Amino acid sequence: MTDKIEREISIQAPIATVWEVITKPEYISQWFGSQVEIDVRPGGKGRLIWGENFEAPLEIVEVEKPHLFSFLWVAPDEETKATHQQTLVAFRLIEDGAETKLSFTESGFEKLAITAEQKATLIANHTPGWADFLSKLQRCAQNIPTEA
Repeated sequence: MTDKIEREISIQAPIATVWEVITKPEYISQWFGSQVEIDVRPGGKGRLIWGENFEAPLEIVEVEKPHLFSFLWVAPDEETKATHQQTLVAFRLIEDGAETKLSFTESGFEKLAITAEQKATLIANHTPGWADFLSKLQRCAQNIPTEA
């Protein structure tokens, strides 16, 4: 079993636009969480909110504009929420002509103090979730007008 989720996507948008989409609350709320509070600096805190019962606190780990953004978060899953256990989410951006290559990773599942079965369930649940969120992120970034 792998202990991380990895995805790569190409986004038809400049790297500066994609950076804004992954770091600014007004864009994050369009693809990930309905409400977003975030202090984008190492050690900064934030939270993602989906409705009344789903909230994910987070702490910013790395900010290397416009190439790397990562945070530790307590996903709103039964396995991690009650014990405040965190995994690391990282976005790496590489400019590729008019496109931006985005590499995504969620890691740290192996360190969670839960059973192997619970870890497998968590990864199985997060994998399609991230595919959906990244698809929304891609659409969001590609729909932002850029200056010629």
